[in-house]
Amino acid sequence: MPEVKYHLDTESRVARFVIDTAGPVNSIGQQFMTDMEKATLQAHRDNVRGVIIVSGKKKSFLDGANLREIMTDATPQLIRITLRRFHDCLATLAKSPFPVVAVLDGQTALGGGFELLLWGCDQVLTTADSRMGLPEVSVGLFPAGGGTQVLRRVVGFKTAVDMIINARVSPAETFAQTDLVTICPSAELESRALEWIESHQGIVNHIYDPARVEPDRRSDEENQKIVNQAYFRATICPHRPYLQAAAQSMEAGLKLPLEEALRNDLDLFVSLFESPNTKNKIDFFFLTTSLGPRLVRVDPRKAVNVDSLAVIGAGLMGRGIAQVAAERGIRALLIDVDEAATRAAVEEIDRTLEGLVSKGKWPGSRKDKVMANLEGSTDYGRLREVPLVIECVFEDLPLKQRILARVQDANPDAIFASNTSTLPMDEIAAKSSRPEQVVGMHFFSPVPLMPLLEVIRGPRSSVAAVATAVTVGRAIGKTVILVNDGPGFYTSRTFATYVNNGFSLAERGVLPWDVDFMALQAGFPQGPLNVYGATGGNVIYHAGSFMASRFPERMALPESLKKLYQAGYVGLGKPSFYLDHRNMIRDESVMEHIAPIEGLPAPNQDEVQDILLLGMCNEAFWCMSDGVLPDYYSMDLGAVLGIGFPDCWHGPARYVSLRGVKAVKARLEELADRFRLPGLRPAPEFDRLVACGLDRFLI
Repeated sequence: MPEVKYHLDTESRVARFVIDTAGPVNSIGQQFMTDMEKATLQAHRDNVRGVIIVSGKKKSFLDGANLREIMTDATPQLIRITLRRFHDCLATLAKSPFPVVAVLDGQTALGGGFELLLWGCDQVLTTADSRMGLPEVSVGLFPAGGGTQVLRRVVGFKTAVDMIINARVSPAETFAQTDLVTICPSAELESRALEWIESHQGIVNHIYDPARVEPDRRSDEENQKIVNQAYFRATICPHRPYLQAAAQSMEAGLKLPLEEALRNDLDLFVSLFESPNTKNKIDFFFLTTSLGPRLVRVDPRKAVNVDSLAVIGAGLMGRGIAQVAAERGIRALLIDVDEAATRAAVEEIDRTLEGLVSKGKWPGSRKDKVMANLEGSTDYGRLREVPLVIECVFEDLPLKQRILARVQDANPDAIFASNTSTLPMDEIAAKSSRPEQVVGMHFFSPVPLMPLLEVIRGPRSSVAAVATAVTVGRAIGKTVILVNDGPGFYTSRTFATYVNNGFSLAERGVLPWDVDFMALQAGFPQGPLNVYGATGGNVIYHAGSFMASRFPERMALPESLKKLYQAGYVGLGKPSFYLDHRNMIRDESVMEHIAPIEGLPAPNQDEVQDILLLGMCNEAFWCMSDGVLPDYYSMDLGAVLGIGFPDCWHGPARYVSLRGVKAVKARLEELADRFRLPGLRPAPEFDRLVACGLDRFLI
């Protein structure tokens, strides 16, 4: 079956290219390019008046390269030939003597699919809820199918750099101000496409039109400043060559003619496949998209049908959970202590979403759907109506137990899911008459943006409770990992280790800001001391104190963390390590509260980065030893998607695999002894692997 089907309307003399490739979404492979070449050639032969490109799939117009096909034979020669062929395919379509219009109806055009719109098409007619972007850097590549060169010709250089470096995928409305994209109702797409073709006979493609002026034109000096900022972002961590390649490609495009810039892109793109970090990123993409959704096996027939749910606690987390549920069509009841609190919470959600609409990040219809499915209340009697209650209050065990009792008094059959980040399910359910109804659903902040949901199976959680939590998590768009019970579960334990080690390094003579910068160089999205202030030192302190009480030998609270908390240096509007944590502007006064440890050498950069990276790996391996984690795939998914382990390394299991189990164990022992860090004592999992003769390829 052809992946681009050609249809000619003999009356209008307009051809339709219908994209329908193998798989759940349309992707670009050798067969697609062959069929696109044939369709374009046939349109030339038929002397058509225009071409309309549509998709045969409901949600996907065209979503980038077929990475499995590329990675099957990722030789430099084949990659170069394939990419050059795609360039030629788009250029031939763009230079055709007839208008080319793409039609999207609530569909996605990503990567090479967006490049097809930007380069090969003269006009894009779409509904407001379609989504477009060049997210290649998120999978370890860059938009080498012409994206770095043609996007700026449509949206301007500054916007193009921002979109590409940050892998932004935006609603179609974002591009409505350009002359390439027109928003119109679904029912009018076909007729408007035909009208556009008839009124634009003889049009010259915008990429090749010498009279066209690039939008938002800036001076060479201004453009170079934008490039330099991109380079700074791209080169902080040397283990992300795809960001560097993207910046180099965009800079070259400012100075070279299109054809030369595209040839330069070939060299940059091919070189990426020599980097293990590119393979890590591509493999992680496969983990999240292919294996991840199947990793947790539950019988959906055992799950309770959830068409409505309640969230107790209307703070930041509770509002986020209610919002994502409402957006996916689940009626969400948001409950708090009084009418004023619930009303304010609903109004805050409305205000936040209106801001996204006004900035063009959301279509108005998306916001309307959320608000239509959202309601606030103080009445626990309303819980009789809902099958799932998600508790989202402060980390206080007696408080959670009291709320559980009230919920089960109102509806003993409801599944009770706690959003706790540290407290074990068995303890929350200890006084419950129906402990089998209790399960953990640990979301991450901000809930609408963070993709992970950690479901915690308590020792008495029923099959139905676990199946319901997993099924609902997937229904609201989260990647789900399933872990067993214990203090801090998996992610909070491992995250606490990262923050604690940051404080420990500051106590051992490394300036706090150097700790954070070295963390960025290692690939972390945020340094551990910046995390403390940005997340809120109150939360970190209380969670850390709880973890220290359960793991006193490995997770003792650093003295400096205690002193900062007692002095009110807790961030979120109060002092911390930074006057402005986003721009990392130092607050030198914090040094008064750092408790230095005498008699130890100051760690160098390699030691700092190993303490941060291997410290997280070690705690993850402790979670394997303790039976909290079921497998290494869940380990890597949870660490990257939930707590910021560097994605360029795939996750703790892959990172240990790359360095070798024996080498990592020896390095942990060396660092633990040299810097008196008991938390770095290797987990028993390392001994188990060594005994089994496993040193690499854990995942």
